[in-house]
Amino acid sequence: MPRFICPHCHSPVDPASMDFATGPGAYYRVCPVCDEAVLVALAAGLHAAEPEPAARNAPEPELAR
Repeated sequence: MPRFICPHCHSPVDPASMDFATGPGAYYRVCPVCDEAVLVALAAGLHAAEPEPAARNAPEPELAR
């Protein structure tokens, strides 16, 4: 039986036991363990957000001494 790892609670969940939900522009499944919505697919016409490019001249983090 296939298992899905919930990104919120990290429980292995049977996908068939997850309830369906919809939101503005996306389709979700609800984890039966933690009751959090997990994104399954974007609605037609939407695209995933692109990650922001890292700053080219970002200052170096200070090291703890």
